[in-house]
Amino acid sequence: MNSSLKKLIFGLGFAILSLSIGISGYMLIEGYSFTEALYMTVITISTVGYREARPLSEAGMIFTSIYILLNLGLVAYIVTYVARFVFEGELKHQYDIYINEKKLKAMKNHVIVCGYGRNGSKAVAELKRHGHQCVVIDMRGELAEELVGEVSGIVIGDASDENILTKAGLASARAIIIALPNDAENVYITLTAREVNPEIQIISRATSEQTQKKLYKAGAHTVVMPDSLGGKHMAQLITKPSVIRFLNLLEGVEGSFKIEQFNYEDLKPEYQGKSIAEMNIRQQTGVSVVANQNKNGSFQINPKADTVLLPGGNFIILGTHDEIARFQDIYLQHKIAD
Repeated sequence: MNSSLKKLIFGLGFAILSLSIGISGYMLIEGYSFTEALYMTVITISTVGYREARPLSEAGMIFTSIYILLNLGLVAYIVTYVARFVFEGELKHQYDIYINEKKLKAMKNHVIVCGYGRNGSKAVAELKRHGHQCVVIDMRGELAEELVGEVSGIVIGDASDENILTKAGLASARAIIIALPNDAENVYITLTAREVNPEIQIISRATSEQTQKKLYKAGAHTVVMPDSLGGKHMAQLITKPSVIRFLNLLEGVEGSFKIEQFNYEDLKPEYQGKSIAEMNIRQQTGVSVVANQNKNGSFQINPKADTVLLPGGNFIILGTHDEIARFQDIYLQHKIAD
């Protein structure tokens, strides 16, 4: 709960207390009924100037005078914060927080991204592009407003705190991407994630080979070293320029080629259990099948024409945007997200 909401609730609490004091005072001093006391309390607080329920005694006048002075500041305080909630978007902000927390509780089979920095933000963009639900954990409170509607959920806090990870739905998540700049925190989060959710896929960032080894021991499936990859990529622009140019084409950096994967379960029923040759993929669409991965994770590069995609496995295909689109229309039950 943020400070503005706390101050508003604090003010409303004092308003209820003030209302109770006013009603009790008029009933005790003037002998008013509850209805008369409530009426007098409301017109006194609001300073509207209607006539009294009954003429006030001298003690009643003194009580009313003091009561008005005490409530002037309280009314101004409440009006200020109500106006802020309504006119400065604070009410909408609190509603967004409520909706976000409600969505987090119902989240399943999502991806958690720890850290919304250079690497984390790019990971989120790629996940969104492919239609995955993702929950971002970050320390910076200002991100809550920035990312509302952009991601499936946001948790503001320290990703190395198990309570924060639990709030992000760690137990029901399918994967976690740990993109924090601190290696020690990344190792700790990996250990926590593996303990809480033994089936979760863990992808972590590391800055050194020593940390890379620790992360694998802690339970990470894949460890990425962005600095090392960046330097290697720059060197290969000199040593293997054509290879890098080709990879850039596949990434859509310099051209319109795409590389995608589809699973056995994605195929239309009439194509399940058929070989590459029987499906006639190349002739029908122009797409090339460049790899086959079986359910155990083993790869077959440039699979033969008689290769059959089995349940739990996938094919990796290469083609232009138009060729991939044509392939999806002919062979798949649903489209692969762009």
